[in-house]
Amino acid sequence: MFKALPSLARLASLAAVLGVLSSGPAFGQPIVKIINFTADWCPNCAVLNPKLDAALADFAEGEILQVDLDLTASQSTDEAERQQAFRDATALAQFHQAEYLWDWYGGLTGLAVFIAADNGEPISCATRQLSVEDIESRLNEAKVLALRAPQGSRKPAGPDCPTPEELSATR
Repeated sequence: MFKALPSLARLASLAAVLGVLSSGPAFGQPIVKIINFTADWCPNCAVLNPKLDAALADFAEGEILQVDLDLTASQSTDEAERQQAFRDATALAQFHQAEYLWDWYGGLTGLAVFIAADNGEPISCATRQLSVEDIESRLNEAKVLALRAPQGSRKPAGPDCPTPEELSATR
């Protein structure tokens, strides 16, 4: 015999749900990436990194991906190790659609840049001066902008990321 066909309302409901799911990031994909310029020898990183960890604890697993561009070996006395550290960081930045950040901040540490995971668009930044609550707030704002704002217009109303000169001056 004939199988019962789903009602039109049920089909419309399913289509709406699928539409909502397909308009956001792919299931299991991050919404925001934190590109963290860090190194073991960096005193600013020693303050910033625990704050990032604490701020990330309040987000669902997988929503935000932290990508550490670790420049620890960039201070090595071995030239090959130094060069490899820069190559590794450059490749990692490129993989995460953040090579422009490497061009801008490469070699500096103590800065985390929040980018939209879908296209690498910069949204906000964090340095050691921010509290955990401020970082959480910026991450929430970045998440909302990455999900809802059109690409190319995901800038928050708050302060922009520091220039390399401004970042160097705080050292």
